[in-house]
This record gives sequence, structure tokens and C-alpha cells, in this order.
Amino acid sequence: MRLSQTSRVGLAGLLALVATYGIGRQAYGLFVPTFRDEFGLSLDVLGFYASAAQAGYLVTTVVTGVLTARFGPRLPVVSGCLLLAVGAAIAASAPGPILLAVGIIAAGTSAGGAWAPFSDAVDKQVPLSGSRRALALVNAGSPVGLVVASGLVLLGGDQWRAAWWGFAVIGLVAAAGAWRVLTPGAVGPSLDRARPRLGWFLNRRSVRLLAVTLGVSVTSGAYFAYAPDTAQDNGLAAWTGPAMWAALGIAGAAVGVFGGGIANRYGLRGPLAVMLVLVGGSTLMLLVAPGSVVVALGSAALFGVGFTTVFALVVMWSQHVFHDRPTTGFTLAIVVVAAGFVVGPSLFGVLATHVDRSVALLATAVPAVLAALVSPSRHDRFKRHRPG
Repeated sequence: MRLSQTSRVGLAGLLALVATYGIGRQAYGLFVPTFRDEFGLSLDVLGFYASAAQAGYLVTTVVTGVLTARFGPRLPVVSGCLLLAVGAAIAASAPGPILLAVGIIAAGTSAGGAWAPFSDAVDKQVPLSGSRRALALVNAGSPVGLVVASGLVLLGGDQWRAAWWGFAVIGLVAAAGAWRVLTPGAVGPSLDRARPRLGWFLNRRSVRLLAVTLGVSVTSGAYFAYAPDTAQDNGLAAWTGPAMWAALGIAGAAVGVFGGGIANRYGLRGPLAVMLVLVGGSTLMLLVAPGSVVVALGSAALFGVGFTTVFALVVMWSQHVFHDRPTTGFTLAIVVVAAGFVVGPSLFGVLATHVDRSVALLATAVPAVLAALVSPSRHDRFKRHRPG
């Protein structure tokens, strides 16, 4: 069966995000309890590891915007997947905390090359009628990656290094897939090489997008870094963390992959607000019954739905706001995402270590809830894409 161009690009993006986002950037929280025990690391140090990985991701995102504009999406995506493979291999073989940090930071940095270029790839390689579906499919790679990571952790048991070797192999497979689908000539020459002015980046429409993106990223960064450790710190079994990530990934992929259909049918404003409340609310659920497996799994599933769908909508929203330079504009949004993921884990780690974990949960849930109060501009409510 021959796949459509929409499916080919969407699946290549999904695989790239499985490797770099679901594994390299978001699976770290699964291993926080293990790293605490094996390397004797405190929560605040582990929080700084996560934040350093997000800082590397931020730098790579900026570089990716330049590379994509000049060479097309294939070079940065393939490079990002290869960096994930190298970082995972370093972490898997690390004898101590220094090399462990190098591997974690490299793996987290890899995601900076994988997401934004697909804005251009979809814009140039996919028909308009399939663009939202392709973007939602790409975005679903993040929760699918968490399902894969959770499965490897559960299968490996105490052998966490075997899971990281598996991550390295997935990175190589994703790089090969991106190399095959994303041809250098697909994007074509830039229509306007003049540098956009500041007003192009920051205006009434974009500021709303960036405010929402920052709020949900602070909350999400903390959740991904510490939710499994929070559950296990309250007496739940070691398998709870991987089970939470599996629930997060399955629920997120099951709903998030239909983000394009949701946008086509209901627009942007309503679904966005609902999903932001889910992200903040699922974080607060960990305060309600901290020793309950059902609550922990329910929190992860609701977070997965909210997180995956929010970012599917953010990608589409960015395509509207920055329609003339999709990757350049989305690169700015990703820089804000990275900033939120730097702040979130560090904020949680410091508050949990020096005040109380409950205070940390409350403080990091608030930004996503506040973001739900920000309404998109009337120019960004989405027109329906009708079949046929």
C-alpha cells in the first residue's frame, strides 16, 4: 500500500519525535528515582540536570531555525535524531554522575532539531487539506515515545542501562526515516531572505500565543521531571512510574492524533482552554490522594490528553500567526517552550527540596491554569477544512 504524502511526512515526524521528544526530552522523569539511588543525587541536582538539557534544547532550536532556512528540514532533523542516539549511548555507559549528565543533556538537546523543521516540511510537502492532520500526527510522536520508553523500562526492570541502549537504536532508526522522507530540495528557495523585524515576532497575535506556550511549558516541564518520583515518594511501587508514562502516552496519542480534526470541528479557543485546564488540574491531582495508584494513573492519562492536544493546537496556531515563515515563527515558539521547561523543573526541585513537595506541585500547576485565561486573537479562530 502506497502512503499519501500527508502520511509519509506525518509518520517521519512522528518517528523523529518518538526519539527526540518522547524519549530524549520527556522520558527523563522515569529514571529520577533510579538516578537518585544509583548515583546518590539529590532532587535539586536532578532538577538542574533536566534544566540544563532544556537549555541545550533552546540553543539547538535557534540553530535549527537558521539551518532549516538555508538547507531545508532534513539536515537538522537527521542531526537531532543522531544526537539522541549518541546521548543515549553515553548515558547507558556512564560510570558516574558527570558522564550521566553529559548523556542526559545531549539527549534532551536533540529535540531542538526535530520539531520546528516539520512546519516547513508540512507547508511545502503536504497538501493544504492534509496539513492539520500531518501536524497532529507529527505532534503525536511525543506521547508515543513515552509509551515506547515505558515499555522498555518495564521489560528491562532494574536494567535501566539496557533501556537507554534501546533508545540509542531508536534514534538511529528515526534518523534513517527522516533522511529518506525529507529531501533537501523539498522546501525550495526562500521567498524572502530579508530578516523579519521585531514587530513580525512580537505583535498582538504572537504575544498571546507565546504567553500560552510559556504557561503550559512551565507546568509540563515540572510534571515530566518529577511526576513519577512524586508518586513513588509517597510509597507507591517502582512500577508506578513507567505505568504512569504508559498511561500518559497512550491517552495522549489516542486523543492528540486527532488534534487536527478537533481544530477543524471546534476551532481553537474552546479546546485550547479545556486542555490547559487538564494540564494544570492533572498536576494538582497528585495532591489529592498521593498514595493512590488510581489517582496517579488518572493524573498521567489526563495530563497526556491535555499536553499532547495543547501542543498540537499550538503548532497549528503558530502556522496561522507566522504563515509566511512557518519554521522561523515556530522556532520562536519553541524557544519559549524551552524556557518554560528550564524554569519548571528547577522551580519544582528547589521548592520540593527546601520547602515542601506539595507547595512545589501547587506552584508549578498555576501557570497552565492561568494560560487558559488567555484568548487567541479573533484572526486565529481557525476556518474549517472540509473533506473533499
